Amino acid sequence: MPVPFYLLCGSLGAGKTTLLMRLLEYWKSQGLRAGVLMNEAGEVSIDGPRAGTIAEQVMNLAGGCICCDTKEDLSWGIAQLVKDYESDVVILECSGLADPAEVVDAVTDLYTARLTTLERVIALLHPISNEESHSSAYVTTQAIRCADELILNKRDLYVPGHWEGFRDTIFKQNPYARLWETSHARIDPAALLAPRADARPAAPTNVVFGKSPAPGNRPRALYHPIATTVRLPGPLNFERFLRWMKTLPPELERAKGFFRFAKGPELQEFQYAPPGQATITPIMLLDEPDQAIVLIGRGYDVDRCSAGLLTCVEKGT
Repeated sequence: MPVPFYLLCGSLGAGKTTLLMRLLEYWKSQGLRAGVLMNEAGEVSIDGPRAGTIAEQVMNLAGGCICCDTKEDLSWGIAQLVKDYESDVVILECSGLADPAEVVDAVTDLYTARLTTLERVIALLHPISNEESHSSAYVTTQAIRCADELILNKRDLYVPGHWEGFRDTIFKQNPYARLWETSHARIDPAALLAPRADARPAAPTNVVFGKSPAPGNRPRALYHPIATTVRLPGPLNFERFLRWMKTLPPELERAKGFFRFAKGPELQEFQYAPPGQATITPIMLLDEPDQAIVLIGRGYDVDRCSAGLLTCVEKGT
């Protein structure tokens, strides 16, 4: 069964490595083998050796942003940790320059999904300077938008009265996430990682549609506001699928997958990334993934979109 994958992202200097060390201590106390992927913008890893004092295995993805330069290394690193080192849990600490949305896209690839399941996106933020570069400000915005858990760190550095304004601004950008207010990244890992039982978005996500869970599977968290996998139990009707494509909601940020049409033997690759048009392309692969489509986005009716896709499955197959 795929192991849980945690994505740790956020502002430069926000305290991500400090939190990572707390999470590793917690997993070790639970008897879990934690595998760590460290992504740093420089050619030499600075924080990796620190994590290596606790984690079972640390793999450094240095020399570029994981969202672009070392994307293939991410899949390779996950495979190494899960297959060779038998990690029970995998966590990636992103460079403060990496776009978390691109990382989510990478780890929800249908090949990578055989090994890991995106469990939680954790973002650390801290007092934001007005002199931030455009690129780092953009990455911070993306981290806020993608997060399941928003940790507002370094509260002790705020002038009284400014913290509340900062917190309200963050909440407006992402009403789906839980907010945590900390100094020195002091947070109870058990509470942070516990399934969210108090509330659930109106449009539930992180549900695998079209496939019943196998007996004995680890229970999933009740929520994940960004990624949904719709498994396809058979080939699709071409005309119905084209009609479904025209109903894709504007809130959908990404869709991708593989499937076959009922009247054709070729494997098809589906790609959608607004503002571009959705594409369907025949493809030949030596190692074929499961037939499924991954939907990435927030604020749309996941059940309706997924149910509409499943009506495209050709009856009698």
